[in-house]
Amino acid sequence: MATVVRSMGREVRVLSLVSTGHFMSHYSQLILPPLFIMMAPHFGVGFAAMGLIMTLLNMSGALAQIPVGFLVDRVGAKWILIIGLFMKTFGLGAMAFTDTYWVLLVLAVFAGLGHSVFHPTDYAILMSSVDEKRIGRAFSIHTAAGNAGTLMAPLVAAFFLTTQWGWKGAIFSVAILGAVAGIAMLAQSGTLQDHAGRKKGKPKEGVSVSDGLRMLIQPQMLILYMFFCITAMATVGLNNFIHAGLVTAHGIDEISAAAALSAYAGGGLIGVLLGGWLADKASNHNKQAALAFFIGAVLTILAGVYSLPHAALIIMFGLIGVMLGVVKPARDMMVKEITPEGQAGKTYGFMSNGHFVGAAISPVLMGIVMDAGKPSWVFFIAAGFMVISILTLLNPPKAKTTETRSN
Repeated sequence: MATVVRSMGREVRVLSLVSTGHFMSHYSQLILPPLFIMMAPHFGVGFAAMGLIMTLLNMSGALAQIPVGFLVDRVGAKWILIIGLFMKTFGLGAMAFTDTYWVLLVLAVFAGLGHSVFHPTDYAILMSSVDEKRIGRAFSIHTAAGNAGTLMAPLVAAFFLTTQWGWKGAIFSVAILGAVAGIAMLAQSGTLQDHAGRKKGKPKEGVSVSDGLRMLIQPQMLILYMFFCITAMATVGLNNFIHAGLVTAHGIDEISAAAALSAYAGGGLIGVLLGGWLADKASNHNKQAALAFFIGAVLTILAGVYSLPHAALIIMFGLIGVMLGVVKPARDMMVKEITPEGQAGKTYGFMSNGHFVGAAISPVLMGIVMDAGKPSWVFFIAAGFMVISILTLLNPPKAKTTETRSN
C-alpha cells in the first residue's frame, strides 16, 4: 500500500510539472493576438505585419516538432523540456523590451522553436511515469491545463490593456510565469523521467533516423496524422469563427456570440476531463472519438441552419465543446496504442506537426467563406471536417509494428 501511495504521489508531481509547462505554452501563445491593437501603432505597422509574428512563431514550432521528437527519443525529454520552456519564455518576454519590428520577427522564430518541445517531451514523460490504469486521465489533465492557458491569456491581456502597464506588461507576464515554471522544473528535475532516461547506464538503443522516418510513414501512423490534421481544422476553425459566424449568419448580438464562444471553450475543458475518464474505462478509443464527433457534427450543423434563442445557443455550443473535448484523450490514447517502446518523442512530434498543419489551413478557408458572404458555411465546413475525421477511424490503427534496431 505504501509503495502504491509513493508511486501515485510521484505521478501527481510529474503531472503537475508537465501540465504547468503545457499551461504556460498555451498561455504564452495566445497572449499576443489581443495585444496587436496597441502593438501595431507602437511599431508603426499594420495588422498583417502583426499577423506575420504569429505565422513565424507557428511555422518554426511546426517545422521543429519532428526533429525535436527524434532528439527526445535519443537523449531524453527532461532537459529538452526545460530548455524549450526557457527559450519560449525569453523569446516572448524579450518582446517587451524592443521597439524594433524586425527584432519581433526574430524573437517569434526563437519562441516558436521553444514551443516545439512541449508535446514530444510531455507525452514521453507521461507515458513513462503514469500507470496504465490512469494514463487516459493524465492525458486529459495535461490537455485541460493547456486549454486553461488558452482561456486565461485573453483575460490577462484585457486586464493589462486597461492598466498603466499596457501591452508590455502583458508580455512581461509571460517572462514571469515562464521563469517560475522553469525554476520549479529545475528544482524537481529528479522527478521527471522518460524512456531515454530509464536507459541510463545501459548501451544506447534506438532506431536510426531513416528507420524512424520509415516508422512515421507506416499506414497506421499516417491515418492518425490525418486524424490530427482534420481534427485541428474543425476545432481551430470553430475557435476562430464562432463569434463572427453567429453575428453575421444569424444577427446575434456580439455579447451573446461571445457568451457562446465562452461556453464552447468551457465545455471543451469539461469534455477533456470527462474524455480522460472514459478513455481509461474504454477499450475501443476510436469508437469513443467517432461517437463524440458524430454528436458534435450534428449539433454544429443545427447551429448553422437555425437561429436559436440565445440561451439555447449558448447551451448548444457548450455541448459542442464537450463533444470535441471528449475526442482529445481518446486521440492521445490511439497514438499511445501504436507507439513502439522508446519512440514517444518522434511519434507525438509527428502528430503535433499534423495539428499545426490543420490549424494553419482552417482559418484561411473559413475566412474565404466569410468573405464570400456565406457565414453559415463556417459551421457546415467544421461539421464536414468532423465527419471526415470519423471516416479516418473506420479502419483504426492497431499494431506496434516497428522494432528498434541498434544504430
